[in-house]
Amino acid sequence: MPAILRKKIHGASTRGQVIDGAEDIGVAYQVFSDTVVEDVVVKNSPRGFKFHNGKNLVVRRCETENVNGDGIYLTMTSNVLLENNRVGAAPGQGADCCQFAYENKDSYISSNVVVRGNLFLQRPSSTSNKGALVCGRTRNYLVEYNFIGGKNFSFSSIGDDAVVRSNIMRDGRMNDYSFGYGVGDQVSHGGHHVYDNRIENSNRGVSLSGYSDQNLAFRKDMNIHDNVISECDIAFFANRPWSGSFRRNIFLRCKQGILLKGNGEATAGDVDGNYVNDGSFLNVTPPPLRVKPDGKASVSSGEWTSEPDEIRIQWRNKGIDIPGANRPSITVEAGMELSCVLLARKEQNWMLAIAETAYDDFTPRAWQENMLPWQKRYFSI
Repeated sequence: MPAILRKKIHGASTRGQVIDGAEDIGVAYQVFSDTVVEDVVVKNSPRGFKFHNGKNLVVRRCETENVNGDGIYLTMTSNVLLENNRVGAAPGQGADCCQFAYENKDSYISSNVVVRGNLFLQRPSSTSNKGALVCGRTRNYLVEYNFIGGKNFSFSSIGDDAVVRSNIMRDGRMNDYSFGYGVGDQVSHGGHHVYDNRIENSNRGVSLSGYSDQNLAFRKDMNIHDNVISECDIAFFANRPWSGSFRRNIFLRCKQGILLKGNGEATAGDVDGNYVNDGSFLNVTPPPLRVKPDGKASVSSGEWTSEPDEIRIQWRNKGIDIPGANRPSITVEAGMELSCVLLARKEQNWMLAIAETAYDDFTPRAWQENMLPWQKRYFSI
């Protein structure tokens, strides 16, 4: 089927199409609203999907295969849901699997974005010099339950007011500054809540950096906790002024835990209560989370490679610790988004596990394709 190019259109949908061998872009929408694109495959084409100047967009269960440039490229969009898409490696030199771009124009910034359940399959063997996912100057975005591969980086998160949770981010290895999760823009950004992720095989697991004068790129309210950072050269790197906290993270077989340089050290927020693990003590079965009819939630310890010497429990609401909620059960309240983290120790090794329950109304494609190992972790009351 030839490329689908639609302009100045509202209330439209594109479903169940295969675009094979487009001359340029497989699917493009420009000036649109209330648009749904589902079950569309673009393959053997220079570029995949492009969306410009639109609102109320859903892109669900779409795929790219053998697409050289950006798989999904969005500018000037708002109220966007990207859900359960499978975006193949983007091998073009400056290509990403998915990019919310702003092209150096404030008017092109995207906002109110949800990215969940996707596979962004950038890989180290790609000839791209970029990564899998970019949120460039994006405002108010939620990124959860995705598999995010990498090359130069995995996820370049250079926006404001972000919640990033329960993703796998990996393979940022191309350069010494490469990272799993990074805030590396030349301007200030703030309001990142990053938790319950697994960040793997990157030169820097989490990086607060940039490419400008250090005094011009403040990272405000960066709260990064309860992540497992695995086999990275440096688990946490910061050389820009920043505030917030970096705590209760696990450094699993990392060469170095924390490296703060220059203003990254002078302005450091709360960097405390992080733990190391040499790989000999792991969680085998996640703790089950149950909500009972009597208005209480409970959690059990799950299974570990060996019996823990101690287990600490912390219940959370919207990812934030509930003070004093450290017992196996808790009384729930309307409006909560409940989750629970268990921190276990065996001798000198610490490991964490997030309590789970079965998926119900939403099942991530990343989990269906065995690229995401956990189930539902956040329970809305």
